[in-house]
This record gives sequence, C-alpha cells and structure tokens, in this order.
Amino acid sequence: MGIYRQWLNIIPPNEQDRLRKLYKYDILNTPPEDAFDKIAKLAMEFFEVAGAFISFVDEKTVFLKSDTTGHFERYTNRTDSLCSWAILQDTVAVINNIEEASEILENPEHLKALGIGFYAAAPLQTPDGYKIGALCVSHPTAKYPSEKQLEMLKSLASIVMDELKFRLATRNAVRVQTDLMNAAVHDLKNPLTSIKLYAQLIQREAKENKGTQAMTERIIKSSDFILSSLNDLLNLSQIEDGEMKLKIEPCVLDSLLKDLLMDFEIIANQKKQRVVFENTIQRPVAGDKARLREIFENLLSNASKYAYADTTINLIAKEVDNKALIEIRDQGQGLSEQDMKKLFKKFARLSSVPTGKEGSNGLGLSIVKTLVELHSGKIWAESQGKEKGSSFFIALPLAEL
Repeated sequence: MGIYRQWLNIIPPNEQDRLRKLYKYDILNTPPEDAFDKIAKLAMEFFEVAGAFISFVDEKTVFLKSDTTGHFERYTNRTDSLCSWAILQDTVAVINNIEEASEILENPEHLKALGIGFYAAAPLQTPDGYKIGALCVSHPTAKYPSEKQLEMLKSLASIVMDELKFRLATRNAVRVQTDLMNAAVHDLKNPLTSIKLYAQLIQREAKENKGTQAMTERIIKSSDFILSSLNDLLNLSQIEDGEMKLKIEPCVLDSLLKDLLMDFEIIANQKKQRVVFENTIQRPVAGDKARLREIFENLLSNASKYAYADTTINLIAKEVDNKALIEIRDQGQGLSEQDMKKLFKKFARLSSVPTGKEGSNGLGLSIVKTLVELHSGKIWAESQGKEKGSSFFIALPLAEL
C-alpha cells in the first residue's frame, strides 16, 4: 500500500525512458562515495536540519546513495519513499509540516514518528530532462526554508549531476585499463597455478629429502600469496568498475561459519592458535553466500596473521537490534590511533606486522569494507591500543521472514 493516497500515481509518464537514463549512470547498488557524502553534508548544514540524503528511484525501490544520518536502509520500497513523489515535481518539492500533508500522504503521523516533520527535495535531472532521483533534506520538526535555501538545494542537486557525469566518464576511461589489467592477471594466474601443482608433486615425490621439502613448501606459500593478491586485484577492479553483482538470498550463518572454520583451523593450528565459535543467531541473513564467506575468511585470516602463537581467536555471532552482529576478536598486536584512521583504505600499511612472516598486500580490508557495504551492512574495529588485541565487528541485515 505504501505511504501515499490511493489516487496518487507516483509513476512518471516517461518511466521506461527515465529508467534507461538512470541505468546509464551505473550508480545503483554501489557503495557510499566521499564526493556524494560531502554534497549531502553541505545541504544538511546549509538548511540546518538533522539529515540529508541522495537517492535514486529505480523501478520498484529507491536506492540511498548517501545518508548523513546513517539511520536508514539503503533500499526502500518505492511506495514508501518521499523521493518517489519528489521526482514528479518540476522544481524543489517542499513539505513544511508533514502533519499538513494529508492530501498526498495516507498517514502523515507515521512519517512524523520516523523523525520526518519537514522534507524538501531537489530532483536530480539529466540534461535531457529525465528525473532520476533527488537530493533531499529532512528534520523532525516543521521548517520554513527561505528562497535562498531552496535555490541552494537546486544548485547542489546540479552538482550531484555533474559528479555523476564526471564519475561515468572516469569509469569509462578506467574500464579500458581495467580490461587490460584483468587480461594480464588471468595470464599470470594460469602459470602460477601450474607452479604450485608442480611444487606439490615434487613435495610428494621427495618425502625423505627435508631440504627439498622445505624449498617446495616455500614455493607453495609464495604461490598462494601471489594468487591471493591477484584475486584481490580482480575483486578490486570489479568493485571499482561497478561490475560486482551480488546474489542476495537467505544465508544460514551457523553452517556458513562452521564450514569456513573447518578450513581455517588448519591455518590456525600451524601457529597453535585456538578458535572459539559462539552463535546465538537463529534467523538467516540476507547476503551473497560466496561473498560473505570471502568477508569472514579475510577477517579470520587477518586475526591469525597478526596474532601471536598460542593465543585464542573468538568468533561471536549474535542478534542485536534486528541485525546479525558478528565479532572477530584476537589477542594480537592491537591497533594504534593512526591505524584506526587508515584501517579500511586501499594499500594502507599499519603498525602491526604478520607474526609468522605471512604476506600482506594492503587490499584485504578495503575490499571487505566494500563487500559489507554492498550487503547494506556496516563494519568497524575496536582496540584498546597496541599489544591489547583488536575486535572487528560486522552488522548485516537479517533476511525477511
């Protein structure tokens, strides 16, 4: 049913052409980006309101690209979003007092209870006139913006469109380079896989020769590290090119994590590390099973890599505020204040070093962060300081029953 009166048709007459224009910008289902977040923050500060948002209206849902509050889901049913009404307007859409909008809204009090007492939105309009989304501001109480503020919102919406055009042009240029890199990576992976297989074969044939065993083990470890790095590069190029598509379905965390731990314990045993798993989540999460495994595999690998031998790694899953909260806690080297600032940046070099001479390319956590955000989730880390261990937390949406 949604938030609107039944008589109100929120589908524009040029809907199919409008959707084609929207898809050309390749913006849907992408992670948050600093450029858009800054524009939303400017709008929020200029209007002196509690929140600002950049949204794009798809066929059945509204995708939230930027949210200064961090409170709203990234995907909303089109019939439940004020942005769907905003793109029908020829200029800035304004609802000064949500309680007085009963002409178009079925239940204004419901939106008021969600913290929306005032709402204004400037449509995001393509050069040929198609409205693909909106830059919105909202506040818990009624507000009456000036003409200057409304004009500024239009200007900021125009800047959003400029950023979209610049982003598209940049991505098209990068795509050519990415295709070349992907071809090179695939060409490198094939001989590396062969090298690893030959090393394993030599290892089996030379069981009595300890020197040969040690050398082949080093070849295998080096091959694994290079293959892992190449896979990270492929993942990164997919993410930055907007080509990573998730297959979202209900995933049972308990079985997913137990399967992963069966493989991971082999790695942990090499450093005499213990893994303690606790799970109280009964409901499945909404996610891509392969990518979720990749997320947890990376974080568990890091926990082992940077923790000392003969320590414990805790993997704890529980339900908090209708979300799955997963914590990976280690007794390792901890994180400094400087580490926390650059933790999820690409190619970041942190103060900790692998305790077993393992390799690190500085890409893992940045990829994990993006994968979590593509799942409409959040990731963060906590540490009391150096040599006091660290905890990584992931919050993921639960699947609807």
